[in-house]
Amino acid sequence: MNHKVIGISQSFSPAPFVRALKERLQSTFLPDGSRPRIELVDLDWSSPDADAPKLVQEGDVKIRVLEESYQLIEKGAQVIALCNFRNISFLNEVQTEITTPVTDILQACIEELKKNPVKKLGYLGRPGTDKAKLITETVSREVPVEWVYPSEAMLEVFDELESGSRCAVIPDQKKACELFGKVCSNLLSEGAELVFPTCVMQALFAATLKSEGYNVLDSMSAYVSYLCFTDWEKLPKPFKIGIVGGLGPAAPVDLFDKITKATPAKNDQEHIKVAVEQNPQIPDRTKYLLHGGVDPTLSLYAACRKLEKDAVDAIVIACNTAHAYFETIVPHLSVPLINMQQVTLEEIRDKFGPDVVIGLMATDGTIETGIYGRKAKSMKLAMVVPDKEHQAMVMEAIYGEKGVKAGFTDGHCKEVLLKAAEHLVRDKGAQALILGCTELPLILEETDNIKLGDGHAAIVDPTASLARRVVKVAGEITKIRGVR
Repeated sequence: MNHKVIGISQSFSPAPFVRALKERLQSTFLPDGSRPRIELVDLDWSSPDADAPKLVQEGDVKIRVLEESYQLIEKGAQVIALCNFRNISFLNEVQTEITTPVTDILQACIEELKKNPVKKLGYLGRPGTDKAKLITETVSREVPVEWVYPSEAMLEVFDELESGSRCAVIPDQKKACELFGKVCSNLLSEGAELVFPTCVMQALFAATLKSEGYNVLDSMSAYVSYLCFTDWEKLPKPFKIGIVGGLGPAAPVDLFDKITKATPAKNDQEHIKVAVEQNPQIPDRTKYLLHGGVDPTLSLYAACRKLEKDAVDAIVIACNTAHAYFETIVPHLSVPLINMQQVTLEEIRDKFGPDVVIGLMATDGTIETGIYGRKAKSMKLAMVVPDKEHQAMVMEAIYGEKGVKAGFTDGHCKEVLLKAAEHLVRDKGAQALILGCTELPLILEETDNIKLGDGHAAIVDPTASLARRVVKVAGEITKIRGVR
């Protein structure tokens, strides 16, 4: 039997309320005849000193609740129940970080009011506080009500109840009920149709107060019903792309920059989430393909697995030659890898037509493995590569003493790369030149028309093509998920 699993947050929550909520939930039968499974965690938490700045104090509270939520999710929680009104102010901040629904007793009470609306609602708490403003504004956004507040004479009652927010310390529960009853009488006499509890400890007294004739919202019962009988589903998560970097180290920086520039965002929050696994220690891809040595397959796969565990929606590898290992890696991953060569060739075909002649400037490994050539052939696109002399110039631009992998982007590396490009246009008839190593765009920029000797050609940057495809996929998936 698949149980509904409810995680209860204990952070800053009165123990009597947590205990009572757990007992009520465990004794409730669901529509299928089962009972929910309840999960809790006990955090070993070191809070900041009492004299720590407000920013630190508030941040620590939020981090604790989020960390507890993470652990409850690991225990299988399908919904997380917050049990303290102080959490209301940052519930949305917690929800932004996880897809498991997070809710609180206030929302349960709002849902109850939607089913049984009233015009005047009595506020069972001290008026004029930040907490009162937070609660009343939150309720009023969803339910049109007029609020009735306790009279001045009732303030001494709240003094005795320690402001109504720490009533758990009152040893005489009967006395607490009596004091709450006084405030309820005052609110009802002032025209309130229903009294609204404003702290989780008041929820423990709500049923008793109701039985004594006070029309009080039974917030505990409302919360139990809300948690048990709502069909909780994971929320859609924002699109996240994973980048395997370090091959060479500057390539993922270039890709990240181009993704950012290609994104039609109006503010920070509209940009794409990116996770980068930067591992410069991945063995050289070209060296292994041509001369043997250390196989980079496991390092590439491990990097992808780390990104997979980080819940990315797709993975890109900022290295052309590394795509030779895709055939081995892809079948063992649950998330797709966007293929840089495929994306680049599709862009060239769509932009320049099916009869375009493509020139490839890439590492020996990329050329000899045919990761571009085979795809071009399957797409019936003509592709040419440099002769031996000019291919050596491309390798010099990449791996030479003054090549791009040594940190150079101008001077000798640019001169030899342009010579190879001119050769492809002049001698091989190339019309579009692919910068088939992810670091070559650091030397030459993408352009539709560059003069090379007596000829002209387009320079195509696969990194830019990949960035544009990432942005397109992100937009499509975001639209499907309905994420704002």
